Amino acid sequence: MKYILIIILAFTGFIAGAVNPDNKYIKDPEEAILEVVYSRKAITDTTMRDSRFALDDVILRIGKNKSMFCGVKKLWSDSLSAVNYSAFYPILIASLEKKDYLIIGRYLSYLYKDFPNKTCKEYEYFDMEHWKYSEELKMPEWAITDSVKTIIGYECIMATTDFKGRQWTAWFSPEIPVSDGPWKLHGLPGLILEAYDKSHDYEFEAKGIRSSGLGLVGYMEYRDYVEVSRDEHMKNWWKYEHKNMSAQIQAIFGAKTSNKPVSSKRIPKYDREEIDYDHSLK
Repeated sequence: MKYILIIILAFTGFIAGAVNPDNKYIKDPEEAILEVVYSRKAITDTTMRDSRFALDDVILRIGKNKSMFCGVKKLWSDSLSAVNYSAFYPILIASLEKKDYLIIGRYLSYLYKDFPNKTCKEYEYFDMEHWKYSEELKMPEWAITDSVKTIIGYECIMATTDFKGRQWTAWFSPEIPVSDGPWKLHGLPGLILEAYDKSHDYEFEAKGIRSSGLGLVGYMEYRDYVEVSRDEHMKNWWKYEHKNMSAQIQAIFGAKTSNKPVSSKRIPKYDREEIDYDHSLK
């Protein structure tokens, strides 16, 4: 795993500098003014919370009018494979040979907040398809408390909100006058450096901030996407989570992944950051 991390760090700087406003993969670009790296922890099995979770480094890249939020590995692998697939391919093969299948990371979404137009877009990969949708950029209704603590050297204030079906706690720093944060969280008088929901199914914690040598903020359309509504997107994801991929592979290719009978369905043991959507399977 270490060799891949070293390569990622080396190419992250290359890609940030190489991508320019004329790059055909960047739509509606603008210069970034700030970039925050967070650690993202997501519980993948709520019945075994201590042992079943995913860790990813994610970035929030902020421009004057918009911001983008995505996985560090996902951005790196998509960028390199699109710009220079001949360089990406041997790294991919080496990772597969070492059974390191997480070269693209575990967080497979791109989120874009467009503040002047009050829109939020998500580009996401699941069920062997690339999807995108657009929705109104809704402002969480925050309650600011008098609790304070220091995060990566910045004094932060605690705020809470009920947002998209979960109760969230966020720590923001007025020292950084940017009203943004990880995922879809924003709207506080300072940058959010830490956030988590009430059950700690999802946690974001800032690891570092930089303001120079940044890439662009823009819609990174490396391939064709299936465009759906936000409700359709969430329902499609929920249906996908009920699928048993082993059973699908066995049905399509006739290849057994186990000697035991395989059910075509499974019960998801986690949900998304947002849970205010139709969970029916119709």
